[in-house]
Amino acid sequence: MSAASSDTTTVFTAHPFRWFLALLALLFFYREWVVISTPITLFYDEAYYLGWAQTLDWGYYSKPPVVGWLIALTTAVFGNAEWAVKLASPLLYSAAAIIIYRTAERFSDDKVIAAKAALFSGSVFLLMPLVGFNSLFITTDAPLIFFWCLCFYAFLRAKESNNAGWWLLAGVAGGLGLLSKYTFIILPTTFLLYAVLSTAGRQLLLNPRFWLTCLLALSFLLPNLYWNYQHDFISFQHTAQISHQSSSSISFSRLIEFWSGQLFVFGPVLLIYIVIRGLRRQPRSDIEKLLWSLFWPTFAVLSVQAFMARANINWAGPAYVGASLLAGYYLSQLKGYRILLIGLLSNLLLSMAFYHYGSITNVLGIERKWGNDPYKRILGWPEFVHQFQPWFDQYPDYKLASDSRKLLAYFGYYITPQDFKGVALSDDNYIEDHYELQYPLARSQEKRFLFISEHDVEAKLKRYFTEVTLLTEQSLPLYSNFTRSARLYKVSGFKGMTQKDKQ
Repeated sequence: MSAASSDTTTVFTAHPFRWFLALLALLFFYREWVVISTPITLFYDEAYYLGWAQTLDWGYYSKPPVVGWLIALTTAVFGNAEWAVKLASPLLYSAAAIIIYRTAERFSDDKVIAAKAALFSGSVFLLMPLVGFNSLFITTDAPLIFFWCLCFYAFLRAKESNNAGWWLLAGVAGGLGLLSKYTFIILPTTFLLYAVLSTAGRQLLLNPRFWLTCLLALSFLLPNLYWNYQHDFISFQHTAQISHQSSSSISFSRLIEFWSGQLFVFGPVLLIYIVIRGLRRQPRSDIEKLLWSLFWPTFAVLSVQAFMARANINWAGPAYVGASLLAGYYLSQLKGYRILLIGLLSNLLLSMAFYHYGSITNVLGIERKWGNDPYKRILGWPEFVHQFQPWFDQYPDYKLASDSRKLLAYFGYYITPQDFKGVALSDDNYIEDHYELQYPLARSQEKRFLFISEHDVEAKLKRYFTEVTLLTEQSLPLYSNFTRSARLYKVSGFKGMTQKDKQ
């Protein structure tokens, strides 16, 4: 072994976890700096989830409860600042990366290979563009992926030792994963596929503790199912709706678009590398079979979803837990580090291009417009809402109301005082969001409202209220091709919903 090779090997045998924690801390504080300094203001889903967090429950309109619980925790400790609302996301992704590191450590009895696999897997996950993007926003993906990692790690340890403690942890993690996002239900198919590919997998399915663990995980859903029963299974209605909206026919173009998008989810270099490596030979080792089993079910299900109806590119996120582990496992067997370094650098540059998009376009002289700015949906909302503040100050006893979930979420957060229980006006009897479910106009005890809308709704409002006054119309130019605008009405004397409105 050459001196250079020996020195390189020493890097991975001398305190590799410290190197990994240093990278993790650097990325965590860098991303927090981006959130605070840019600033990355709230996306309306985040403001919407913050409204959920005001009333802890076992379920909410469109999602199980964990995202609301997390926001309630971080805001209870740090207040309602934007970074505090988002904080659980970078924390959970960081914790997930540590679990991935510890998982990959178990891939080999050779300490050098194990250290390399752990460091590479954890680094691939941390620098994945999906994680880089999602760390700036609190969504259901953060707890989903964290509990996915924790559940898989606990299953791996339980498979090795059959220790009751690891089986218990797997069940609890699985249950909390189901309470994070319903797509967690795909994870057990990992072990079904593993049983097809491996004798060890078949032995796992013969272990009664495996099935008891699955039952324990499913039991966590019972309170959420009861909540849904009380609300006509509204969460499942919503999930079915978004799974089938936008299209009712199969589409190869949607499938190709979804697959192409995965290059920017995981990173082009590393995704192409593991796919080529996987296609060149069938999985030989038991760990390869398990990791491909962790990847393929989620990727396949979402590919079918994209082909049959619609699938956002981020929905396959849990599959890239397996992909990160596969990349680390394969790269640890190579003598050089070229593919690893090129892959990680390209992923870092993709994330940085997103983080500093404004500065980059300024330097290059590129005009930002509605069609080319990834921040277009969050840009300018604090300033826009504050333009309406004088009227909310003038009428402090009037309740916030709207016909838009987006406006209720943004005005509820950015107006002073904050109002997370804005009243929703709907033209039909179909419940489309949390506000219509919990705070519909028909059930409101309030008598007077400040009604905000992006449209001219004066004629519609006069159907429901005896007094309707347009207070102001405000606009905020964001780009040369887009101006945000809304109208604020003062309304009172609710007449009630007509039979036509209820149909």
